[in-house]
Amino acid sequence: MTLMPNSLRSLAGIPDIEKLYRKKTALIMAGFQMEFFTGLLPVPDAYSLVDRAVKLMDWADKHKIKTVHMPKLAKSPASPVYAPESEGAAFHPVLAPRKNHETFPKYGTSIFAGTILHGHLQAEGIDTLILAGMTTPLSIMISAHDAWSLGYRCLVPADLTASRDLLSWDKTKVIGASKIQEACLAAIEDRFAQVIPLNALTELPVVSS
Repeated sequence: MTLMPNSLRSLAGIPDIEKLYRKKTALIMAGFQMEFFTGLLPVPDAYSLVDRAVKLMDWADKHKIKTVHMPKLAKSPASPVYAPESEGAAFHPVLAPRKNHETFPKYGTSIFAGTILHGHLQAEGIDTLILAGMTTPLSIMISAHDAWSLGYRCLVPADLTASRDLLSWDKTKVIGASKIQEACLAAIEDRFAQVIPLNALTELPVVSS
């Protein structure tokens, strides 16, 4: 008989989010850039996220929830990936920031490391984050960890994140993106954030106060 493992979030008594407060919630769109679509870091499921990402932005705009885009940029124009002004660093054209959205570039993996995001969110009284984007084991998981450590409540729409294939630690085989995705989402849900499908997220009540 296999025993079900304990969840650290459950053991800590952290309740699931059952409603969202409009003025206290922000949608973070991380890494919807061409590097993951046509660049050197292809994500197998990247294109499947596009329509859902549009749906999520539409939902956030409808409810007047702040949307912040966090593109990854390299510091050097000679970088093979994320080089400023390069095709890889560009937003997917359908997922570019809208007029009412904000954009803060990030130069590290986390949305918080070396950025003004935390201070900006704190100044506006935001305590709940929705994290969507790529890739799950890097930007999403590390950002979820940092959000948790800074005291934010965090939601991750599982079907609005994706992983890429990785080389095993001993460089003898390829670990498929689907295996990495499943393991990373489990780890995020275990400790840092509530992981739910997009349709469940958009069905949560959004209230003014």
